[in-house]
Amino acid sequence: MKSNQNEVSDQAKLQLQGISHYGLNVRNMERAEKFYTGVLGFPVIMRTRTNAGLQHVEVDAGNVAIALFESPELDLTAAQKTMTEDGYLHFAFAGDYARFDEILKSLKDSGVAMDGEPRDWGNGVSVYFRDPDGHQLEIHFDK
Repeated sequence: MKSNQNEVSDQAKLQLQGISHYGLNVRNMERAEKFYTGVLGFPVIMRTRTNAGLQHVEVDAGNVAIALFESPELDLTAAQKTMTEDGYLHFAFAGDYARFDEILKSLKDSGVAMDGEPRDWGNGVSVYFRDPDGHQLEIHFDK
């Protein structure tokens, strides 16, 4: 079989439709829900409990859902350090460049501390910050 970077073997063609949701462990659901709904503006689309009894809330982030799972005893700090010291695990949202200043002001007015200054990538600008549980988040604004 001829090898080409753009070709995928027939066995690998799952024909998936994209990302449905991603899951995050949080220590305090009330605090996390307040951040994702009140600060970021994502509406709740589901509330339930897992079979193990974990509180589970999903919010609609536009083209993907964020599934929050309350795990009060989980050491998120150690896990996040492991994931980010040698890599760049983070979640990036898209923002409207015309609303850059307004969105940045809203984050700051909500008490969200930026991880450094906005970064200009040439084709867009990104701002980085953390949710209440320390998950690295980004808003990328295409120019």
